[in-house]
This record gives sequence, C-alpha cells and structure tokens, in this order.
Amino acid sequence: MTAKVRIEMKVCDRTTEVEAIDNGDGTFGIKVDSPCPNVQEFARTLEVLTLQDLTDKANSRVFDRMRNVKMSANCLVPAGLLSAAWVEAGLIARSRALGMGANEVRFLE
Repeated sequence: MTAKVRIEMKVCDRTTEVEAIDNGDGTFGIKVDSPCPNVQEFARTLEVLTLQDLTDKANSRVFDRMRNVKMSANCLVPAGLLSAAWVEAGLIARSRALGMGANEVRFLE
C-alpha cells in the first residue's frame, strides 16, 4: 500500500505531492512531485528512508537535508513528507489520517 499527501503552500503558490511506499525491508520509498526547484533539491537524496530517518531528529537525513538546501524554513514539504512516511510506517493510523483530512497552518489577524 502507499500513503499520499498533497502539500499546498499558498504563500508561494506551489503544490507538492508526496508518495511513501513500504519497501517491505524496513525502508520506505519516497516519490516527490513538485514544481519548486528548492523542493526538488531537498528530495533529491531522500528516495529511500529508514525508520531512523523518520523518528530520530538528531540523525534524520530528512532534517539534515532541510538544513542544507535552499528551501525556506517555513516550507511544509518536510512535514508532509514525514507525515506520508509515518502513515506508511504505521506510526500514524491510516484511518485517523484519512479521517481528519488535513493539518493546517492558518494565518490570523
């Protein structure tokens, strides 16, 4: 099975789709489709992630990559990527994720 998410960054008018696939060997395949060159750079070396990449912030290649590419610090793609992978890894119940629909950041006046 796969887990898919759509990240809509309305601030920069870009939409990214992420798909996470359980490879069955303790790793997770990641596919990122984005028009953003910064997101493309971020995703370039994250095609296969381990459980450590998903859960250990200090040693995660996701967090390391985020620090070392041009994407802005407020980009929601890393969180979306992790969310898709967490569902696929069973760290978030698929029914719960699909039932709530979306997490969001809402700007208030």
